[in-house]
Amino acid sequence: MKNEIIELENNRESTPPVIVKSFISQADDLAEEHEQFNANYIVGGRLALYDLLAKIFALYQQLNSAADKKKLISNMKHKLVHSYKIRVQSNSSDAGVLVRYITRADRKTAHVYARVIESAVINQISVEQFKDFVQECGGVENMRSLGVDPATKAKQEELEQFKYDLGWRYCLAREELPFAVFESPMDFSKRKDVFFEYYACIKREGMRYVIANIPADPAFNDRAVQLIGNQLGDLENAEELVSKLYNKSIEIRKERIEKEMPELAKILEARKCEERKVQ
Repeated sequence: MKNEIIELENNRESTPPVIVKSFISQADDLAEEHEQFNANYIVGGRLALYDLLAKIFALYQQLNSAADKKKLISNMKHKLVHSYKIRVQSNSSDAGVLVRYITRADRKTAHVYARVIESAVINQISVEQFKDFVQECGGVENMRSLGVDPATKAKQEELEQFKYDLGWRYCLAREELPFAVFESPMDFSKRKDVFFEYYACIKREGMRYVIANIPADPAFNDRAVQLIGNQLGDLENAEELVSKLYNKSIEIRKERIEKEMPELAKILEARKCEERKVQ
């Protein structure tokens, strides 16, 4: 009996080293996995981003020297709005428009990438020097702060951009879910670089009377969307409410296209399937 007790005690003493060794082994495996992740995704991904930005930078230089530069920028803005429902503000830089057109990135990301390209231009960096320049500056995120105004102003600009995007999504949603619909006896001309039409109305006894069509330009369009966004931004849970409205409008738009333009619906569905395969 005594020997059996001793054997049991010895077994207990021998167990912890096995557990410790197993734990350390797992930790070593995870350390190696982290090293591979860092090399393949973080470092590799960062370098891949620099390669892409270098190509965009080279294309931007072509854009700057193009004789029809204004027309090219106008075409990109038009396609962003009408094909991708992405609105570019009238005061966006040329680099910002090109970056947004190529990446379809959100406004904040596109702004950062455009700033990197603009910094390279200011410092007279060549395409060959571009990647080294970005690395020497501490990377894309660090370059984001170059030449930026104080933090308070940056936060204000970010808030204004958020409200503008909110207003833009709201207006797109209302295209499918309007407050009211009326048929006009007149066909007012509208500029191709302005997405919405604007009317001046007079309210009387619950009725709205259209008295004029406002000949809007891109600056007016941006100002109108910004005012709508500012009003929405003051509401509680505005982002959530607009997102729900926008998602609902997408469903209604899909149903409308299927009914009114079945051939187009098939093309759009096929395109979505192809995009899923690529992802």
